[in-house]
Amino acid sequence: MPSDPARSTPLPDERSPASYALLLAPLILLTEVTALELTLIYPVLPLLSDAFDTASIGWTLTVVSLTGVVAQPLLGRVADVIGKKRMILYAAGAFAAGSLICALAPSYPVFLTGRAVQGTCLVMAPAAYGLIRDVLPARVVPVALGAVTTGIGLSAIVGPLTGGALGQTFGYRAVFWFALGYVAVLTPWFARTLPESPVRRPREERRGIDVRGGLLLGAGAGGLLLLVGQGAAWGWASVATLTALGCSLLLLVGFVRRELRAPEPLIDLRLLAGPALRWTLLAAFAGAFAIGGTAFAMPMLVQTPTSLGYGFGMSVLGAAVFLVPQGLLGAACGPLGGLLARRRGPRYTLMAALAGLTATTLTLALLHTAVWQLLLAALFMGAGFGCFFVGVSNLVVEAVPAGRTAVGAGLMGVANNLGQATGVTVLGAVLARYVVDDSDEDHVLYAETGYALALGIASAVAFAGLLVATAMRHGREPATGGVLRIVGAEAERGAKGRTP
Repeated sequence: MPSDPARSTPLPDERSPASYALLLAPLILLTEVTALELTLIYPVLPLLSDAFDTASIGWTLTVVSLTGVVAQPLLGRVADVIGKKRMILYAAGAFAAGSLICALAPSYPVFLTGRAVQGTCLVMAPAAYGLIRDVLPARVVPVALGAVTTGIGLSAIVGPLTGGALGQTFGYRAVFWFALGYVAVLTPWFARTLPESPVRRPREERRGIDVRGGLLLGAGAGGLLLLVGQGAAWGWASVATLTALGCSLLLLVGFVRRELRAPEPLIDLRLLAGPALRWTLLAAFAGAFAIGGTAFAMPMLVQTPTSLGYGFGMSVLGAAVFLVPQGLLGAACGPLGGLLARRRGPRYTLMAALAGLTATTLTLALLHTAVWQLLLAALFMGAGFGCFFVGVSNLVVEAVPAGRTAVGAGLMGVANNLGQATGVTVLGAVLARYVVDDSDEDHVLYAETGYALALGIASAVAFAGLLVATAMRHGREPATGGVLRIVGAEAERGAKGRTP
């Protein structure tokens, strides 16, 4: 139903910082589910594998990323039409439904269906960024975007600890009951606080949303990820590999052709013609690659028994506790990155993030035999992770017109999801070539060379992203919260109105 006009008015500029913090609190906590749906699951993956008697438990994570690749641009477009707050509420409802399906799932296919439904909540982050830009004063926007990142950083603490404790005590289903209760409590609170965005696209555009384009993108990206993950097992020159490659490329080419020809494309690839957004997304992909790859490899490295000459022999909960400093620093660096973006420019925030991610992966690749080395890498990771999302989000907000905020943020989400999924897939494929045959252990172990090579690749990708961010001209001025884009758009509309 239509939004109440009184609830679609931007907030006044004279509020105190404390009042803004209270308004943002439910949005921050609710948006955190976009990370919790992964971090809650990491410690209970072995329980899920045993419960459903499957070795393909990695799809528990992959299906979420693939859903996000489609859902973020598709639902981001819908959010620009129906309102960003409303879309966040719809996504929260979908996440609750998916959590219920997972908690009650009698089989693995049903469980994966629930995870796919949960994955639609990934639109919440870009919609939240757009909502903040639309309803908060411009001077508050950079710090507010950093505060949202704080919630994502806190998931590195809350997620593994909560998921591990619940799974160990009550079983894996308790994790999904917790997720359902979490959203059920926060959604009504959020609904009563921030107003709806006054920035809308015409409602008639809802009928022109390109669902087919989204399916082409998701199928093509999924095929490439399957190829990367299974290529070594199939044989890189095998019929299956070449067929998967050909079909995936055809699907992606079809997606690009469709989007370029569509009058109202799902993803406006023409936005990528501008170097500001294009190079921002490339750097974002590189950073997300390092984040996803490290999140995948680091817990396994930490839990590797010391009898192999490396690793730390920690339990699942022990590894989660050890990650607390990383999460705390990530939570602190979100607002600090926002301040840096406002005072110097968001490009510098992204550079700091990519430098931290490069240092993280390089440290783990070269040094992984002493606790202080792992702690050093965790601190680098916390700083890099905390600054990364606020840097990228501010750069995207500055690069796109006001009416395309959710679509631009959706593109950012696609880059992040594809980057993380690619990082996990590539590092997993590398590690799979270095399996250690140890009859004394009942789970898969990987050789030290495999970790060094995999994390070295992640470090090289993060460093390439750092070079891109360093060379960018975009984002060198203090962040304006998108206000210059709004003024420019209004001036352009005024000029067109005066043209005879």
